Amino acid sequence: MILKNGKIVLEHKIIEKGYLVIHDKKIIDIVEGTTDEFGVDLKGNWVLPGFIDCHVHGGYGVDFETGDTNRFEHFALNVGKEGITKYCQASITNSLGFTNKIYKEFGDFMSKSNKQGAICLGAHMEGPFISPAKKGAHDPKLLINPDIEITKHWNELAKNNIKIITYAGELQDGSYTKYLIENDILPSIGHTDMLAQEFDKDWKLGVKHITHLFNGMSGVDHYRPGLAVAALNHDDVVVEVISDGIHLQPEILKMIFDHKGPDKISIITDAMNAKGLPDGEYKIGQLPVIKTGMKVALKDSGVLAAAGATYDHNVRVYYNTCKMEMTDLIKMTSINAAKQLNVYEQTGSLAPNKLADIVVLDKNLKVLKTIAEGRVIFENNEY
Repeated sequence: MILKNGKIVLEHKIIEKGYLVIHDKKIIDIVEGTTDEFGVDLKGNWVLPGFIDCHVHGGYGVDFETGDTNRFEHFALNVGKEGITKYCQASITNSLGFTNKIYKEFGDFMSKSNKQGAICLGAHMEGPFISPAKKGAHDPKLLINPDIEITKHWNELAKNNIKIITYAGELQDGSYTKYLIENDILPSIGHTDMLAQEFDKDWKLGVKHITHLFNGMSGVDHYRPGLAVAALNHDDVVVEVISDGIHLQPEILKMIFDHKGPDKISIITDAMNAKGLPDGEYKIGQLPVIKTGMKVALKDSGVLAAAGATYDHNVRVYYNTCKMEMTDLIKMTSINAAKQLNVYEQTGSLAPNKLADIVVLDKNLKVLKTIAEGRVIFENNEY
């Protein structure tokens, strides 16, 4: 396959007009200029590395918990329309018995060789090891302190496919953090009421990732600085950002971008099963929620409950808010997540010998085509 006449965004430069040669799953060559060889004419549109959402629960009627045993396949087949080529699917807090069931089913899905659509890199376990004070849309009756043995069991059921775990650092003494790092699971502090200075314990052990900055955490209080302050002050920490324009206001998005810079931001959706569906009543776990537009909130309290926005929407919001360079944008959509998940040698940027994970966008950053490992998984029929 040849993709030609595209504006190609590489890690350190932009090729104003060039073409990519793809064979099997990989990019074989990236060339500046034009070619007379047969190929897909991109008509001057943007060519970026495929988006990586490292924190998404679901969408299109399914999530980690909702739907039949084909729910993981259903999500993978639909999420390509957002420009996503790789993702980590997130679970929420459930009973221990139900969590056993869903991680067994997830492990079975991950072991299948005939996957289609976007590629799941593994699970992001968000809960039950979180603070009741910052529970968000998690059932407080089911929360427990970080537990190594329980985590081992769930990861065994998942066939060692748990890649990220969100937990409240103050609920453990550092031993849980050490366990995650020693077992190549990305530790991410979130849903926590910890003080900024308390974060230093886990940071010194190697924690370099924060779950959805500002949401579900202690914040900026000059008398009681919380995790949000620590996340902004540590230059080597990557922060997830839900840039849907609902979870964070434009002034906060600008502050994060100016303070952290594009090298330490990872755009996520945190989307749940109602993404892509009509407005109405749904459930996250066992908790009733109401979806209105791209906003999802708990029915009884109005507290935000995950999200209803697509990844490409969040990309457009952040880009239009801060007007960053496209070479900076791809760090926030692909490169940083790939590095955090230790897959950057294979994906996350456009380069020869890397997987052909590609998204084609128009001038307004609307998705025209998505290619995952050399397979076209979405095409805009109007293009």
